[in-house]
Amino acid sequence: MENRLEQANITYYPVEDRLLLKVNAAESGEYRIWLTRRYTEILGNILAEIMETEGGIQDIASHHDTISYLKNGVFEQEYGQASDLSGEAQASQAYPLGAGGILGFRITYGREDSGNIQLQLLPAQGPGLNFSLNRSMLFLMYNLLEQGVAKTDWKLRLPQQHKDPVH
Repeated sequence: MENRLEQANITYYPVEDRLLLKVNAAESGEYRIWLTRRYTEILGNILAEIMETEGGIQDIASHHDTISYLKNGVFEQEYGQASDLSGEAQASQAYPLGAGGILGFRITYGREDSGNIQLQLLPAQGPGLNFSLNRSMLFLMYNLLEQGVAKTDWKLRLPQQHKDPVH
């Protein structure tokens, strides 16, 4: 099932030495996906590659939709406490993949007829997260991943084409 992204958060858990990606999706609830160092690197490379085909990170970062998200404090909102990107209040407590989440293992992506990027984050077996990202959301997801990596001790450098995370 495709999900409309409302809010996302990445938190580093040193005991597990993993990042936890939490995504609130419109009608279906919160998806939790654990990201290992290896999986994070692969995801970062894929997102950077897609952004390059979309005109490059600087073009996407300066797009009026991206600037609007940033001016409206998309990175300043406390996860789970704020309204979604459209301003609507969140109300879901469902966990379609379980409250403990899944361990990310596979990534698939492609382009939709609308031009958006279809991204799937999947475990080794079973269902995962399937959602659609426009250019601005693609950039914001990459930046969120950068922020998560910055809190680890992985010495992992994502293929960033800008010096610092945007916010």
